[in-house]
Amino acid sequence: MNGQTELRKNGMSTSDSSHDLAVQSGPHARFRFGEWPEISPAEALTQLQQTGKLSRVRVARLKLEGEFDRPLEFSEVELDKPDIRKAMFREPVTFAKCQLQGLAFSRGPVIFEKSLTFKSCAFRRTRFDCIKVLGTLHLDRSEFANTTRFNRCELGGIHCWETHFAAWAQFDDCTFAAGAQADFRSLQSDEGMIFKGCQFLGDVLFRGAVFAKKLDLGESQVNGLLDLSKAKLHDYCYLEGIVPGAQQQFAFLNTVAERILVHPRQVQGRLQSEETGHFDQAMQEYGLLKANFQTLHRFDEEDWALYRFKVNQRRAKPRNWWRPWTRLAQLSDWVLLDLGCGYGTKPSRAVGTALLMMVCFAAIYAAGIHHFDIEKPPIADLPTDHFANRVLFGLLTTVSVFTSGFGGDQLHAAHGWMLVPLAIEALLGTLLWGLFIVAFSRKVIR
Repeated sequence: MNGQTELRKNGMSTSDSSHDLAVQSGPHARFRFGEWPEISPAEALTQLQQTGKLSRVRVARLKLEGEFDRPLEFSEVELDKPDIRKAMFREPVTFAKCQLQGLAFSRGPVIFEKSLTFKSCAFRRTRFDCIKVLGTLHLDRSEFANTTRFNRCELGGIHCWETHFAAWAQFDDCTFAAGAQADFRSLQSDEGMIFKGCQFLGDVLFRGAVFAKKLDLGESQVNGLLDLSKAKLHDYCYLEGIVPGAQQQFAFLNTVAERILVHPRQVQGRLQSEETGHFDQAMQEYGLLKANFQTLHRFDEEDWALYRFKVNQRRAKPRNWWRPWTRLAQLSDWVLLDLGCGYGTKPSRAVGTALLMMVCFAAIYAAGIHHFDIEKPPIADLPTDHFANRVLFGLLTTVSVFTSGFGGDQLHAAHGWMLVPLAIEALLGTLLWGLFIVAFSRKVIR
């Protein structure tokens, strides 16, 4: 009852009849139950001890325990409630095109020193409990009809190329070894996948996988690349609880998704394409995150994604010194749009840039005060070139030029080279005012 209650809490269904039928009629199924002649477990063990192979037979309640020093191969075998207990397999174990119903690992640790392979197999009511595979667990092109749980497993790696989970798949407290891949590429899940307290010490690849419902990696540690490129996520994808390792990175290229729950602080500095200099790809990935945050009404995070999108768009543009105007355009983009207002996402940056600019021009006007025809200094009791008069005159002049433009008293009072900084500040002031209004309006209206 506790297991069923927990599954219901996770949104899992305990009804498996429809999924049982799906396995027999699914796209990867190549045979049906009851097709091969039945032999006893004793006969099956004898064949395995003599040849290491079992083919085209049906065996009920086969028990594998003890040590096995030779490779084992099961080909097109129907196994009804096989039980693997307190077993040590020193060579690879392979199941090809087999039907396994009620597979259980029980009563002590089960260790596979090499690989464990289930290729194009069909599973019903399967649990992987406390198994240790020093090599790779292969589940390529296999089908799981019912809810499948992997509990406290230690895997050198897992390979699920085109694996089909017709119901939920849940991994609890599983460890995937360093340097190995948790490879779920091109996997299809008709419900969803849940990882609780797992440790991925290598890469986690969901590239091209399809999930009809949620993908949840909450509270799992990821120390390599989490690749969701080309994945189809039709419901929520929970990434907020991930515990990042020192080398953890993300990839979202061409992902089809609208509800990825992830924080900008998790992605900042960890997007693989951006860190490796593929700015055109990073631009697309930030565009996906921007649309995702907009769908979730997380507008501050949408602004962050838009800013990163524009930064990578700028970096992705071709430029070289043989076409100097491309370098000039990049510099103007960076100064005016990035530093100026954060591409419309940071109005406070426009204010800060304006203040810094005004201080710089005030210093120029104060230093060149003799290039102005001043009839009456700001502080009449002090000489015109006194430090206080220079400072006050420079501040008053820069505020006037920055806010109202170049003209009037400044135009007629200045002469010589001082006309150049006046004209430049007037132009930059007009541009920054416009950028601030656009950025501020965007914040307020939205």
